[in-house]
Amino acid sequence: MKLVDPNHPEQNQRKEKLKAARKDIKEISNRPPRYMMDDAKALWKKLVPQLNKVGLVTTLDQTNLELFCTQYAEYKEANEQLKEYGSVYEDSNGNLKKNPAVNIIDICSKNMRTLGITLGIDFNSHSQLLDNEDDSDFELEKAMKEFGG
Repeated sequence: MKLVDPNHPEQNQRKEKLKAARKDIKEISNRPPRYMMDDAKALWKKLVPQLNKVGLVTTLDQTNLELFCTQYAEYKEANEQLKEYGSVYEDSNGNLKKNPAVNIIDICSKNMRTLGITLGIDFNSHSQLLDNEDDSDFELEKAMKEFGG
């Protein structure tokens, strides 16, 4: 399946221009930063090899990728809290209160969406950048699905 519209050759030109401008900048290391949460590290280990394979992220993108992976870890932790305690709870006065995990999930999912676009790992971003090569071995979608993206 071809993801770039042949009627829009400028997409391929933009991709090649970006690759050329970044050719001397190092790839992101496959090893996640030590200070990251375990779930963030796990996502990093899945995503970075695929992002490096595409060749459109470099060490310039590392901070955004760290934020993306951290937001994922926080999102996952909030989901666990939501499963355990539900979306509402009763306080000591018998009043129903919204579980703060609901807000955390909302904020993290919005941040991940924005960072995903910035990093080019959402479908629209990477489909515009891929050229007419056979992308059957492109596994970024698989890695994202594995992590709920």
